[in-house]
Amino acid sequence: MKWLVFAAGLALGASQEDRPPGPLSPAEALKTFRLPAGFRIELFAAEPDVRDPVAMAFDEDGRAWVVEMADYPLGPPSGRLRLLEDTDGDGRADRSSVLASGIPFPTGVLPWRGGALVTAAPDLLFFKDEDGDGKAERREVVFTGFGEGNPQHRVNGLQFGIDAWIYGANGDSGGRIFRPGARDEKPLSIRGADFRFRPDFSGLEAVSGQSQFANTFDDWGNRFINNNPNHIRHPVFPMAYLAAASRFSLSSVESAPSDHGQRVYPASRLQPRFNDPHTAGHFTSACSVTIYRGTAFPPEFRGNAFSCEPVHNLVHRDILAPEGVTFVARRGEPNSEFLASTDNWFRPVNLCGGPDGALYVVDMYRAVVEHPQWIPLEIQRRIDLRAGEDRGRIYRIVHESSRPAARPRLGRATPEELAALLEHPDGWWRTTAQRLLVERRDAAAVEPLRKIARGSAFPPARVHALWTLAALGTLGPEAAAEALEDPESGVREHALRMAEPFLAGSEALRDRVFARVGDPSIRVRFQLALTLGRLEADARRPAALARLAARDLGDRWIRAAVLCSTGAAAPEVLACLRAEALDRLEASAPGAVELVRGLADLVAAGKDETEAARWLREVVGGETPAPAPWRMAGLSLLARSGAKARALVEKAGVAERVDGWSARALEAALDGAREPRERVEAIELVAALRPTPEAAARLETLVRPQEPQEVQVAAVRALSAWPGDPVGARLLDGWSGRVGRVRREILNAMFASPERLERLLERLERGDVRPAELEPHHRERLLKHASAAVRERARKALESAVDADRQEVVRELTEKVMALQGDPVRGERVYVQNCASCHRWHGQGFRVGPDLTVVAGRDKRALLVDILDPNRAVDPAYQTYVVKTAKDEFSGILASETPAGVTLLRAGGEQSTVLRADILTIRAWPASLMPEGIEANVTPQDFADLLEFLRRGGGK
Repeated sequence: MKWLVFAAGLALGASQEDRPPGPLSPAEALKTFRLPAGFRIELFAAEPDVRDPVAMAFDEDGRAWVVEMADYPLGPPSGRLRLLEDTDGDGRADRSSVLASGIPFPTGVLPWRGGALVTAAPDLLFFKDEDGDGKAERREVVFTGFGEGNPQHRVNGLQFGIDAWIYGANGDSGGRIFRPGARDEKPLSIRGADFRFRPDFSGLEAVSGQSQFANTFDDWGNRFINNNPNHIRHPVFPMAYLAAASRFSLSSVESAPSDHGQRVYPASRLQPRFNDPHTAGHFTSACSVTIYRGTAFPPEFRGNAFSCEPVHNLVHRDILAPEGVTFVARRGEPNSEFLASTDNWFRPVNLCGGPDGALYVVDMYRAVVEHPQWIPLEIQRRIDLRAGEDRGRIYRIVHESSRPAARPRLGRATPEELAALLEHPDGWWRTTAQRLLVERRDAAAVEPLRKIARGSAFPPARVHALWTLAALGTLGPEAAAEALEDPESGVREHALRMAEPFLAGSEALRDRVFARVGDPSIRVRFQLALTLGRLEADARRPAALARLAARDLGDRWIRAAVLCSTGAAAPEVLACLRAEALDRLEASAPGAVELVRGLADLVAAGKDETEAARWLREVVGGETPAPAPWRMAGLSLLARSGAKARALVEKAGVAERVDGWSARALEAALDGAREPRERVEAIELVAALRPTPEAAARLETLVRPQEPQEVQVAAVRALSAWPGDPVGARLLDGWSGRVGRVRREILNAMFASPERLERLLERLERGDVRPAELEPHHRERLLKHASAAVRERARKALESAVDADRQEVVRELTEKVMALQGDPVRGERVYVQNCASCHRWHGQGFRVGPDLTVVAGRDKRALLVDILDPNRAVDPAYQTYVVKTAKDEFSGILASETPAGVTLLRAGGEQSTVLRADILTIRAWPASLMPEGIEANVTPQDFADLLEFLRRGGGK
């Protein structure tokens, strides 16, 4: 969690009037807050009773468990676990005790079994005071292996979910997680994902979404997360279904609900900032999104999302509303914020709902909560990185209409009393009661739970009860079937998930599941599409998936769910879809072409010729003389079939029709008035059916700068399949005019035959193609070629551009550059020409390599060494991977990873998603994606200008 950039006026030598004032006392700080009418903020705890708080949670008896990051920012490990109690019920803690100390950078806490779970990478720990002396004698490592990294980016955010699993946030540091001593359990990678585990610490799983700091649930168990610039995100597509779909991959599993961007309205004075100055007045440190589930605020605030924004000293509010399968988040206050302070030391880093219905605000109260990793050394020398380490506050926000609440005493509650609390209107009480029921596993709770599941007038209570029964092992198929008929759509949605373990053994339950295909709720239909993936053996599945797709063709999440569950049934789904919605397919209704293209991808991934033939017959079938766009999208299968394309067409018995379409496709490919995607599919069809020499010559005309890049790339790929050397030679002839992806595809084509490879070596030797223009896997294929002659020629050509002794090159060039005076204005032009394709600067460029905004103030000599010798230290976040399939190789940094596939990111923001089923090898490349030898294109004066530009943060 990159909380914020500190009060930079302290660091930048700002004038006295621009510097923020010093810290305020708790009483003074209370006077600085602004809230909507009817709300007030009160102090719950302050120093010395609490210091450096970053997360809190209330236990069953109303005690507040708090973790304090006293070791921020550089250690040594000295974090604390503290217990706060309000013994007299006046709304303020009057008893404080430190249960444990020496915890390395604690970030999250959840009460559990009379103690608390604490996230403190590399561990998830359990603490408990066994003898009541105010100290936690028990300190147990529950899980370990979480990435340690920057303390602002570590595992955090423990929450008990409505499904009786405990969820945690990745924190952006990943890790390979395992239980100490569980030798038979494979470590779980959480790279690119959050995680969950069962309360008995079994069943550790990765879940969709990667939250930076905290995660939260609404009353129906919908989960929301965040990162610094995006204050609210909704993981829509569950990872468990992707893990079971070997043919299907999804590059993004989240939606961004906010409809109002990143603008915020602080009450505090905007401070000068060395880091990302363009983000002043915008979210830059968003964290701890929290859904308000209490009853002490007016009813219109229930279900609202609150997010901390510590850089601007405020808490933001969103009003959530359903929008299809996901949500839209609208600003709660039009031109202000729910909570804002004029005090620049107010650092709200977390929120918590209390048993009294109040919203609690965790204030770390520090001058500097930016990690030194992003602070130049020369600035660090002028500030106190730990200013405020002896302070910290927790506030409670209440509404004037709220009534005093009794302190909970659920630790002594009977199973019947806890079950009854599942009907409590306040979410804290329901979740806490459910947690206790799961902890205790008391059989006496089963019958009361069943009564609530069947007869409660409060729909969320029915869901809580059903999932609690499931956690206790007492939910049967009958209960799940009954819940599928519930009048409330939210209950039916959960019932589909609950039914999945019983589907194989209950025909009656399967009938109930298929009956939901006409459900009026889009969220139920979305879950049904996913659940149908568990029913591969049921012949009714293709028709059901087609009906779901036909009803919601325009919804990308429904389409994704249908594709995820289709598996090997794509031809049958298409046949049913034609019966359901042929008129909308022919009219290219929104989403129709995308769905058919996705189905074709599934068939291609299956590599089954019989299945492919069935697919082609469904696509081509009918009397349509000219192919509609959806049919052309369906034929994209042929482009993925290589040399087998003609055989598949013949096997399917559609050769005559497809050949006729191929001639039309060539004309479509050359028609600049058509959409690029339509032209690309036309090119792919022509290529798949082996173009004539005349067709190949016409495709060559598309490889020119005037054509869209995707059309050029498709044309190069088509020509690459053409046998012989002349095509390759002609593509290289125009090398200087090729850019980006087009160059990459041309280089790939050069490896298709010995003759073409000979042409590439000749161009490298002449300098027409520079070694720096080769990607890592191109270099490797040359240097490890089977031919010794090719290897030797490649080695000489590559070495000719970069001196063998790299360090000597760096030393000599550094001395030259350091002697020159740089001009930041000229330096910006150097940046745009040489750096922007892989690096961002103040929000511009591509995030393939590190953001260069953060190097402001850095020593120029050290910065130059990093540029000239990029392989000296490669940040793990920007590790290059090379993925090899049977037909291709892909390289780039790992942008995302799912159980079904990986997505690689390269220069210019280009992505490649590769299905795991197609991967032959995946390996880390030992070098940086940034090539050595940049000095071949950048003069010493250019370097001096670039360094001055970067060092000043772009100032002119």
